[in-house]
Amino acid sequence: MKRMDRRDRFDGFFDQMQNMFNQFQNYGNLDITSGVAVNIREENGKVVLTADLPGVQKEDISLKADENGVEIAAESEQEIKEENEKYLRRERSSRRYNRRVAWPKDVDPETIKAKYEDGVLTVEAEKVEEDDSEWDVEIE
Repeated sequence: MKRMDRRDRFDGFFDQMQNMFNQFQNYGNLDITSGVAVNIREENGKVVLTADLPGVQKEDISLKADENGVEIAAESEQEIKEENEKYLRRERSSRRYNRRVAWPKDVDPETIKAKYEDGVLTVEAEKVEEDDSEWDVEIE
C-alpha cells in the first residue's frame, strides 16, 4: 500500500500553473490554433453554415466541402508597430483556425456555394430530399 504524501495532491496543480505561466510569458508571439465558431441552420430547402473568422482575409481561407461536410482552415497574422522619439513598440501575433463540420442533413455537393463578408464565412448547400419509399426485395 502506498502512503499518500501531501505533495501528491498538488503536483498536478503546480504543473497546470507552470503551463499557464509559460503560455502567457510570450503572449505576443503565441501561435494559437483554435476551432472555428459555427452556426448551422436549415432555411428554404438549404443547409446554411456560418463561421466567424475575425481578422482573416478572404485569400487566407481554405475551404473544402463535399456531401459529408465542410472543412475550414484559415490563418491570420497581425503586426502592430509604433515608433516615437522615446520608444519603439512592435507586437506580432498569428492565429490559425481549423474545423471540420458534418452536414446535419444530406446535401447535393454540386450546389455548395460560399461567400465571405465582414469576417463571416457563409457556406450553403441544397438539401437532398429524403426518399422514404420502400422496395420489396425478392429473396432467392
